[in-house]
Amino acid sequence: MRARAQAEWHRLHGVLMHEPGIEVFFALISPKKHLYERFFNLDAAHREHQRLCEVLKDEFGVRVHRLTDAALEGVQNPRHRETLLNLAEEPAGETDLALAGRDDRHLLARAILGACQNGGEVTLRGTMHNLYFMRDQQVCTDQGMVMGRMATTERQREGALTGIALSAIGAGPVGLIRRGHLEGGDFIPAGKFALLGYGSRTDREGADALLWAGSSFDEVAVVREPVHPLIEGADPMVNMHLDTYCNLAGDGVAVGNPALLERAEVKVLANESGIYRPTGWEGSLAGFLKEKDFSIVPVTTLEQLCYAANFLCVRERECVAVDTGQVARAVIKRLRMRAAAKPGVYDRLLAQAETDYRQLRLDAEFFPFKKEVYAEGVEMTPIDLHHATGGYGGAHCMTCPVRRG
Repeated sequence: MRARAQAEWHRLHGVLMHEPGIEVFFALISPKKHLYERFFNLDAAHREHQRLCEVLKDEFGVRVHRLTDAALEGVQNPRHRETLLNLAEEPAGETDLALAGRDDRHLLARAILGACQNGGEVTLRGTMHNLYFMRDQQVCTDQGMVMGRMATTERQREGALTGIALSAIGAGPVGLIRRGHLEGGDFIPAGKFALLGYGSRTDREGADALLWAGSSFDEVAVVREPVHPLIEGADPMVNMHLDTYCNLAGDGVAVGNPALLERAEVKVLANESGIYRPTGWEGSLAGFLKEKDFSIVPVTTLEQLCYAANFLCVRERECVAVDTGQVARAVIKRLRMRAAAKPGVYDRLLAQAETDYRQLRLDAEFFPFKKEVYAEGVEMTPIDLHHATGGYGGAHCMTCPVRRG
């Protein structure tokens, strides 16, 4: 199927996904080092991910493409098999001749694990620990799939593999980011306009490159990642991508944390014969959304930390969302550990999260079970992802949209 996404609320026809596998086990030995929020049970995360796939397929009719299956199909093309050989060879340092006779499944596993020999011992180097977060390696725009460029060394090898899989299912890229950094969690299409974030992952150079590589929206709101107001200093991981604090549940309905929406600075660009030029409009993301007649469903600081905004819209005002009530205790426990390890840095964030927890329990309104959601006519299907979210992402981060519309 040809890749295309004009608006986040258009019907989702297909996604590319990868279930958390043995590569995740090795990251869990040192979660923070491998960009995870916390330790979690891998078997439980695997079951949660399977449930997410089942809900998308059985309840919403979304076609779920498995990354490994698609990649194995894709490497029947000699050019893609050469790419896989390079991925399998890169951390190992072996010659093409040594790997050329290996079967495709062996090469794929080797590439994902980054397995190599080192003085007679098998070691791992370049393991794709974060591969189950399939949103970020590429961006699906109104023109098609644009392959991104990951900001962290930990994730830089993933795009070559997802590119093979996407080509195999007919969603090959129309563009490739060659300068700067661009990650899919920073892009949200919205009909005639799009939101494009930049900051700790996507940088301004990568964002500009996307506008040249494959986008024809009338307007693009370029959103600068805000510094969290309750952290002394900076910890970009708590809102590293746009979709961690803002998302669209339908035409005219946004969900986000008010404090971050007010602090996210926006500059609007207009498409003039294929060239994006500043319109002069500058303000907050909250102000921009209101100007576009979007109502905003607010989520608390704790709910934002529990991936409330990281839901997946499957069609107009119908979404699959993280049940934040299932995640909250684990997030607070980890936040207490951070506050103890770094006195003064996370104290205010922890205090607000604990206050939110008490109030949300009292009101029995953990996202998505909120009166503001119901008032907007939004149907949220809650999913228990309290283990799988430990890698720093929810349903939105775990899915690469292949086609909407």
